[in-house]
Amino acid sequence: MVLKGASNTTPEMLPTIIPGLQNRSVTSVVCGSNHFGALTSSGKLLTWGSYSEGALGLGDPGKFPAGSPGGYANENQRVQGRNRLIPSVTVPSEVRFDHGLKAEGRVERYCFAAAAGGGGTAALVLDLAGDEIDEIPPEDLEQHFETVLSATRQ
Repeated sequence: MVLKGASNTTPEMLPTIIPGLQNRSVTSVVCGSNHFGALTSSGKLLTWGSYSEGALGLGDPGKFPAGSPGGYANENQRVQGRNRLIPSVTVPSEVRFDHGLKAEGRVERYCFAAAAGGGGTAALVLDLAGDEIDEIPPEDLEQHFETVLSATRQ
């Protein structure tokens, strides 16, 4: 069971239960200024809270369907993009670590550690495919990692 309190919680106050985290085998929770993350035993990282220029790691809000977690509230706001406030994510949503890496499908990753603070989140993630990195010529590795880092910031 995952419960949430606040800095002003007293013994008489009841904690907040976050339904999206119950029965998910959460092993740890991290907190930033206005965002949160939960790591599961299956290697998933779930985030929620304020977008804060990408702190949730969910991707580019303009590329999500309107109304989806991490996206704009409606299609008009999505089209107008950066001129509109991106709504907070209220339901813990899974972070993908394969943005832009493989067009043909999702690359499986296992997140084994996460940290949050201020307006950012960091994660240590293993590539379960294993040999993808071996297929990249050594002279292209730096570009590969820049692409990965850029994609996770969106």
